[in-house]
Amino acid sequence: MTAFSPDMSAHQLLKVANDHHTGVLSLSDGERCDLIELLKEKARDELEFGEEVLFEKVRLVRRVTGAVSIFFEKDEPPKVPKVPKAKAKADVKEEA
Repeated sequence: MTAFSPDMSAHQLLKVANDHHTGVLSLSDGERCDLIELLKEKARDELEFGEEVLFEKVRLVRRVTGAVSIFFEKDEPPKVPKVPKAKAKADVKEEA
């Protein structure tokens, strides 16, 4: 039995997609593809041009052209700010 159905809203389907993305829910490859297609269909039906819906780590966008995109946020380690090379060299010269 699947965790989603065609009568669910785009927001409910986004929750299912988020649960799968975060590992709370396990879907087969076929179910995942069906979910993506259903989300795109719902976005075309329910969203206005240029509108987007966000649910935690999943974003559904209907572009002004009518195209629909789904984005899944990556878990990345925090980035360390880089010190510009010119400033780093200047700091070394001042210490000497």
